[in-house]
Amino acid sequence: MGRIAGVSPAETRQRLLDTAAEVFGRCGYEGANIAEIASQAGLSTGAIYAHYAGKAELFEATLRAHADAEFESLLGPESTLDFATYLEQRGSALDQPRPANESLLIEGIVASRRHPEVATLLRDSVASRQGRLAELLRAAQEVGAVDDTLSAEAVVRFAFMAAVGSLLVGALDLPPVDHDAWTALIRRLVDNIRTQEGSD
Repeated sequence: MGRIAGVSPAETRQRLLDTAAEVFGRCGYEGANIAEIASQAGLSTGAIYAHYAGKAELFEATLRAHADAEFESLLGPESTLDFATYLEQRGSALDQPRPANESLLIEGIVASRRHPEVATLLRDSVASRQGRLAELLRAAQEVGAVDDTLSAEAVVRFAFMAAVGSLLVGALDLPPVDHDAWTALIRRLVDNIRTQEGSD
């Protein structure tokens, strides 16, 4: 990749992908263009085209570089806390405004309908994260902290759907709900999956 003076190739690539994430998130896939991304990254369009065949390939590379970090920000780290507390903490934060570049995930979901490689990338990233969270939930069920009659996959899918839904609410710029009321609702929902031992 064409280099910026005094910057390593790896740093140049990271700068390009960070800039691309910001532009794709702000302008959308259709509205973004290589020239703007190159200009903001301090590169020539030729330097980008030397490594990426076009906008779709650059978008895929950007998602690949940022998807795990975006999902980490959205769903939180795989915590050592008991799973019900993890759900309560993450769920309580879903009504809060999120950084604008998290709309990159929304753009990825939209683009996946037209680009099979983007769909595969997102599907694999989501499946991997859901699998790891389901393992944490099953561990909580094994020690009696969470109701073991519940499907781990169903609980994790519900949590993921709520998290992605929070991005859509943010993209629509809907007025916020009362945070205390939201937190109380999440606490009540999570209390329904806790066992008596888990609530001690």
